[in-house]
Amino acid sequence: MIFLKGIITGIVLSLPFGPVGIYCMEKALTEGEKKAYVSALGMVSVDIIYGIISFLFISKLDHVIVRYETPLKILISVFLIFVGSKKFFGQPTIKELEDDHFTLVQDYFETFLLAIFNISSLLVIAGIYTLLGVLDCIIKDTTVLELGLGIGIGGASMWFTTVFLIYHFKKRVTIDILLKLSKLSGLIILIFGISTIIFAFYK
Repeated sequence: MIFLKGIITGIVLSLPFGPVGIYCMEKALTEGEKKAYVSALGMVSVDIIYGIISFLFISKLDHVIVRYETPLKILISVFLIFVGSKKFFGQPTIKELEDDHFTLVQDYFETFLLAIFNISSLLVIAGIYTLLGVLDCIIKDTTVLELGLGIGIGGASMWFTTVFLIYHFKKRVTIDILLKLSKLSGLIILIFGISTIIFAFYK
């Protein structure tokens, strides 16, 4: 079960959300699917790292979380609603592509470094975990490995699909469409936040 929830987490985190996601999609249009996918894997790697850190931190405070479960869910929900609303109603920015002649390794670490400084991802992950009830699963010695593997598979699969579709339909894909995809991702995060706060009050 924890593996499946990891996959779902990886898929949600790999929605083309924010400027770095748009950057990878635009890279599929201009530099090919291989470079775009390798760049996206840099973000997926960060998702795995932050996903494990979030889980370890939350699991250490499980007694506090149980005691203040509803207020914490509401707080996380408000954050998700804020982030989702900002992305959905705001105007995403696009990182300018340059003819940098990066190797695949450089492409990977470029987006890895861009994503690693987005510390707010930890709170987004905490919100996803809360909605999915990750801590309700049976904790085993292999839980962290299963969770990290699930996030990696979910994220890699999501980006493989995204890059494949954009590259093979690139004649029909415009910057406006990329921006709309980013807004759609923001809407999904917003719905996650609303759902979490509804479940918090319902429980």
